[in-house]
Amino acid sequence: MPQDVPSPKTRYASADGIFASCGAPYVAYRRPHPPAVVDYLVNQWGQGSRPSILDLGCGPGTLALDLAERGASVTAADVSEEMLAAGRGWAQTRNITSVTWKRADATEAAALAKDTGLFHGVTIADAFHWMDRTHVLAALDQAVRPGGFVAVVGYRAPGTQREWWHPLLEQLRLRWLGSVNLAGPATAYVEPVGGHEEILRRSAFNEVSVLRTDYRHAYTLEELVGLQRTYAYSSTATLGERQAAFEEDLRRTLTAARPDGVFEAVLQAAVIVGRRPAEAT
Repeated sequence: MPQDVPSPKTRYASADGIFASCGAPYVAYRRPHPPAVVDYLVNQWGQGSRPSILDLGCGPGTLALDLAERGASVTAADVSEEMLAAGRGWAQTRNITSVTWKRADATEAAALAKDTGLFHGVTIADAFHWMDRTHVLAALDQAVRPGGFVAVVGYRAPGTQREWWHPLLEQLRLRWLGSVNLAGPATAYVEPVGGHEEILRRSAFNEVSVLRTDYRHAYTLEELVGLQRTYAYSSTATLGERQAAFEEDLRRTLTAARPDGVFEAVLQAAVIVGRRPAEAT
């Protein structure tokens, strides 16, 4: 399996292709973040204000659009034009006009801030593990105002249980895709070293608070099958001509495990907020 040489900025030489074919499925099948997560992020900027928020690795705006609905002016940045196009369409469907979509690498935050002024805060939802985190946080030090924050959001808190059907999916991926964890059609995933909280504490955003909140995760059989198209390692672009057979195998396996077609689990989401000390300049 060929592997791209990681870029010093993105960790992947072809970062814009990692989520090829995932834009429309992402909108259709990815679940929104739990209300408690969105509430916690809104509390970071306080009531009555209209903050400028940068959402890095925004995808089609799964979090950015929720924050915009809660009063933020959001710059949504991603390296994938496909994801941004899906986000623009989704925003139009939801009648949201307070999101500005930018194609940009995560380390280009300082340049984005030249257009908006320094950001009140930055959100990175289920995307930090794709980035050169130290590089990105150094760039954000030039883009976030004193007292501002960086919030790393994850649908599953580190060290907590996965969905009960996760081992079944792992077996299927091993059968159809092999043992290499893929980052898109032709690239191996680069495992980050060290936890997100540890990396934040070594950055300028070293006043850390953490929210962990339980929520219920539920899919029908077809929703769970569609969800696999949103992942870089099992997307339509990655599976290619194997997709139909893979999905049929997936349906058979999941139906055998749960004939009623209801797939539900309780997970724990996490938000790690690193705040830049107010006295910093």
